[in-house]
Amino acid sequence: MNTNPIVQTLSTETDPRPTFAKSVALVGATIAGVRPDQMANPTPCGTFDVSALLSHLLGALDRVAVVGRNENPFAHPEEFQPVDGDWVREWHAFEQAAVAAWADPAVLTRPTMLPWAAESGALALRSYIAEFSVHTWDLARATGQQPAWDDEVLRVSLDVMRQILPAVGRSEMFDAIRATMPQEMRSSPEPYAAAVPVGSNAALIDQLVAHVGRNPGE
Repeated sequence: MNTNPIVQTLSTETDPRPTFAKSVALVGATIAGVRPDQMANPTPCGTFDVSALLSHLLGALDRVAVVGRNENPFAHPEEFQPVDGDWVREWHAFEQAAVAAWADPAVLTRPTMLPWAAESGALALRSYIAEFSVHTWDLARATGQQPAWDDEVLRVSLDVMRQILPAVGRSEMFDAIRATMPQEMRSSPEPYAAAVPVGSNAALIDQLVAHVGRNPGE
């Protein structure tokens, strides 16, 4: 009998990999809509301009492959630049590597080390779905795009953000997380600001970005 509580908990959960694939495809479509003259545009994501956000997105997608292969996420770069300037082609190459790393369903029930915590593989992948959804919004806002949002992707994103990101006490939580990171990463800024109030009837994407501290009305 399997006595692993993570396996028991996740055995009846829906496989998040198809939803992850949709979230990554939407990022790729949004990247494809970025014009060269928009690279220096500011984004809603802290001090990132469009170019820096694209680098961050590539780093995050690489990290999905890294944790799927059960490697140390701290041993890989946080950001990447395409060698030939082709962001779309680089994104698709990273996408293929991530899909291959998660091909075995056993990864979903394996304890997985993320930069901020040790989670099950399934929750780790859901966390990245949420991160990519938020950053798709950031990139779209910075470049004047209207992504074709998928309700399933947004529901998973909102559920996981509400699960891992408390409405209050975020600074204290981030301080505790940073204390467990390598010394060179402990000065990193807080990834999310305080939640912005938004009505329960708001669109799912507005509820999501408001929960992580973006103002959907700006």
